Amino acid sequence: MSRRNSNRQLVPLTWCLAGLLLVAACGGRGSDADTGGVKNDSGVKVAQVVKKDDCTGYQASPGISDDEIKLGSSYPDSGPLASIGETNKGMESYFKHLNESGGINGRKITLIGKDDQYDPTKASANVNELLQKDRVFAIVGVQSTTGTMAVWDQLARECVPILESTISSATRDQRAAHRNAIDGLVPYASEGYALAGYLTKTLGEKKVAVITQDGSFGDAAARGVERAIEENGGKLVAHESFQVTDPTVRSQVTTLKASGADALVVIAAGTKCPQIFDTVAASGWKPTIATTFTCSNTTLMGLAKPASTDGIISDGWVRVRTADDPESKTFLDAVKKYAPGVNASSENVAIGWAQGQIVAAILERATELTRVGVINSALGLDGVAVPMAVDGVKASTSADDSAPIESVQIRTFDSAAGAWTPVTTDALVDMTGKLGDFE
Repeated sequence: MSRRNSNRQLVPLTWCLAGLLLVAACGGRGSDADTGGVKNDSGVKVAQVVKKDDCTGYQASPGISDDEIKLGSSYPDSGPLASIGETNKGMESYFKHLNESGGINGRKITLIGKDDQYDPTKASANVNELLQKDRVFAIVGVQSTTGTMAVWDQLARECVPILESTISSATRDQRAAHRNAIDGLVPYASEGYALAGYLTKTLGEKKVAVITQDGSFGDAAARGVERAIEENGGKLVAHESFQVTDPTVRSQVTTLKASGADALVVIAAGTKCPQIFDTVAASGWKPTIATTFTCSNTTLMGLAKPASTDGIISDGWVRVRTADDPESKTFLDAVKKYAPGVNASSENVAIGWAQGQIVAAILERATELTRVGVINSALGLDGVAVPMAVDGVKASTSADDSAPIESVQIRTFDSAAGAWTPVTTDALVDMTGKLGDFE
């Protein structure tokens, strides 16, 4: 499926939307107004952005007992995008590791997961079952924007937390209407901006082509790519898209190659990633390739021929795991123990572990273990350390910024070693507060 080059004007949204001025948090990132706050058990003041009177049919603490916090998750565990489900295996491993040391103030976390095959209809059914039958306290780790959006209107009305779930395609005004939802990834538009910025500014590649998965994921990342190309004097010479169900991408690659592009940004996920890399290599075209983190886990990279992936550029916000790093050792030992069949070198597994750390921080910082208390905690993260994150990357949120992580580290792939290495120049890209610029 072809897409014409975009010439639309990119207009930044104003940070202080009228509705947000009434409820901007006093803590966390990027907020100016004071809503007051309540101190938690650690003495940290947590702004009261959401109140129970805002909620319809509010249930404060289902799934919470004296010794348990019950959480629910919907994610792809089968189908062409099943590799994304590795993220939840990492999250579950972290929770089990945390439970060994007492959990959250003596309460163990139970995570109930259900396979949605990356289908928003199935995700919606799963979430309804988790809430109504399994009686979970909160939803975590929904691994698609469409899956999260299938349920977030209802859950926003009821004030059910949606923590560390994918809303990475969502615009700022969509996020503002769903303050119960906290992103589990760097916004896709920001990620696209970082990758294209590295290509055009640091490497000096000026003729760029893009191939995107059709849908909100591809559209959002492409907006960031377009903005970076424009800012750095480059030119988007071709843009092709594909459906996940397309048998091949040969026609798209043929068109992209004919554009004369020197660089290619691949915005894809699942088994389409190695298919694209191998198709580009087989065509004889040799562009500098940068790809979103959704292609970067070593499970997928290993499915392509080594010559097709060597030197590919990507990004990540979790640390590169090494044998001499204490956090890496803790992670690798726990995954081996709790998820022995999972590829621990996968970027997705490490992201899930880091997402679990952020969920735990939100629960620990809440003034009370109620749904409203946890939502307010999630909206008041202020430079919270995430042990699995790259050094210098911390989690921050506010009433008008629900993306805890907005920085990435640029990396290159060594196919012989099957590993990613941070680049030596302009490695860390901080995009805090830039999401509105891409809309």
